[in-house]
Amino acid sequence: MLAEIVAIGRELLTGKTLDTNSNWIAQQLASLGLRVKRIVIVDDVVEEISKEILTSIKYGVMLVITTGGLGPTFDDKTLEAVSVATGRKLTLNRDALKMVEEAYKRFYEKGWVSSPEITPERKKMAYLPDGAVPIPNPVGAAPGCYLKLGPHAVVSLPGVPKEMKAMFSQYVLPKVEEFVKRLPGLKVVREKTINSGVGDESVIAKVTKEIRERYPQVYVKSLPDTFGEGIDIPVRFTVEAEDEREAEGLLNEAIEEFKKALDKWKS
Repeated sequence: MLAEIVAIGRELLTGKTLDTNSNWIAQQLASLGLRVKRIVIVDDVVEEISKEILTSIKYGVMLVITTGGLGPTFDDKTLEAVSVATGRKLTLNRDALKMVEEAYKRFYEKGWVSSPEITPERKKMAYLPDGAVPIPNPVGAAPGCYLKLGPHAVVSLPGVPKEMKAMFSQYVLPKVEEFVKRLPGLKVVREKTINSGVGDESVIAKVTKEIRERYPQVYVKSLPDTFGEGIDIPVRFTVEAEDEREAEGLLNEAIEEFKKALDKWKS
């Protein structure tokens, strides 16, 4: 199953903030057997965000995860963009409002904010597209959003890494696992990385070509870091198969053949 990650925020485009969220989310999705088709970074612009969501669905992406743009400020426009992309009107979600109220009450009691009042800016975070389910935020104030659209789903999470990771691990992961189970024909994805014992990627390229011709189901990727003496370039093997047993068998066989072929070229 294909997934896409849309990271939102001008600070990401100017280089002031590093997008570590997409890297982390991609790893979580890969462990579930999902293949991330694209990772996109866009500005805080409704038209640009909604366009990416629509493009993803058009090209067969079943799961779109957005990060960033859920806060109380004028440039937090992600849910407005989800509304535009899906045709679901933004409305006040009572469950989301309760989450916001409880968050600011907690912050006030800790002395983090001067008032627990739900101002218009704070209330803004409780407006979700019709039919969406709010995702609790155990760390911050802004709820996330889970919107099911037939065979597709859009998940919106905050951009603050600590908030995003807590919400994904506690609430999103079970939903995605259940979502994946219901999809027919989902393949098992497995990876292994080995040390090649070679410092010249051009040598590895010759062997990689041979292995990919013999095992088209196995994706082989060398991971060089730099040139130099004593370099040992890692090589990653990725396979999609019908089940765990087939995946492990293909991986092990391809790796053994790779090692044998590499020994010939090295000699």
